[in-house]
Amino acid sequence: MLLILAALVQAVATLGALDLRWLVPLDAPPASPAAYDANTAYVPVRGGALVAVDLERGLVRWRRDLATSIAPSSGDGLVFVASEGLVQALAPSSGATRWRTTLPGTLLTITWDNGWLLCSNATGDLAALRASDGELVWRTELGATLVGPPVAGLDRVYAPLDGGRVVSLDLATGVRSWERVLPGRVMGLHAVNPQLIVGTTGNAVFSLDLASGRQRWRWRVGADPAGPAASDDRHVYFAARDNVLRAVDVRSGNLRWTVELPSRPVGGPQILPGAIVVPLSTSVAAFDPATGKSIGSIAAMGEIGGAPHIRLHARPTGAHLVALARDGRMQGFGPRFEDAPAKLEALPGQAVVP
Repeated sequence: MLLILAALVQAVATLGALDLRWLVPLDAPPASPAAYDANTAYVPVRGGALVAVDLERGLVRWRRDLATSIAPSSGDGLVFVASEGLVQALAPSSGATRWRTTLPGTLLTITWDNGWLLCSNATGDLAALRASDGELVWRTELGATLVGPPVAGLDRVYAPLDGGRVVSLDLATGVRSWERVLPGRVMGLHAVNPQLIVGTTGNAVFSLDLASGRQRWRWRVGADPAGPAASDDRHVYFAARDNVLRAVDVRSGNLRWTVELPSRPVGGPQILPGAIVVPLSTSVAAFDPATGKSIGSIAAMGEIGGAPHIRLHARPTGAHLVALARDGRMQGFGPRFEDAPAKLEALPGQAVVP
């Protein structure tokens, strides 16, 4: 593991040294973001199929006729897929169904978290299933539609609702503990003890106390946030569509640095060992976490559809970063272990005079 991280840190330090390992055309654009486990991506594609891609070899492992536009989820050795009123758990190796559970209404989101499967529908219900067998544990009416997937923190689950509402529920029972109304539409949630980072279309990023919902700090940004924030031991990082990446102190919220992005971000930042990675329209850019200094970028084939997937447990020569383009091309990038061939200034050898 240490050797893998060392290789990844070295590659990120010179991001141009990440080479394309494989390219998989999926024959159709993605219908939603993919789900990932250690070695496989699960991509719903338009036309009604779920495609499993082997991330080590860059090959399609299996394809199943299954129409959904809801982002799948994975955990507990299963893949979870939702369609009209139905949630299914599939075997990662074959796509075979392990269990089915019927839920009322049109489902919007499914999210796995530590043995729980959280499912929301268009009428504003949130249900918690036991991920191992699909048994319904609780269901509650929230009074508004979820505008994104819920996130868990401490012993609670936090749901972003229409109308700028954020609701905190007890994870074991579904009982509501607090609610806040923020200006604008919620664009993403990120829980980092003891705070919940919330970005909104009110051109603001808020820090709310996980236990009480009390506002800890607020930052104005120049445009809508691009996806959820990310954090490490020192900073909270968030990107906005004013093409700026910001880092604030994880405890106080004081600004530590800002950096201008070369183009518009299409997703929130992600944490790599020694780097902050931000997906842009046709590339992935990386920055030093301490200073915001640019480390480099990777050019992708096609327009990137969202946040890339980072594989910290990939083998040293495998793909460590996976990007999914809007046209349905999935690409895996891995560290370069040899220098690229230098361009020849002249042909080698000695000219022969006839």
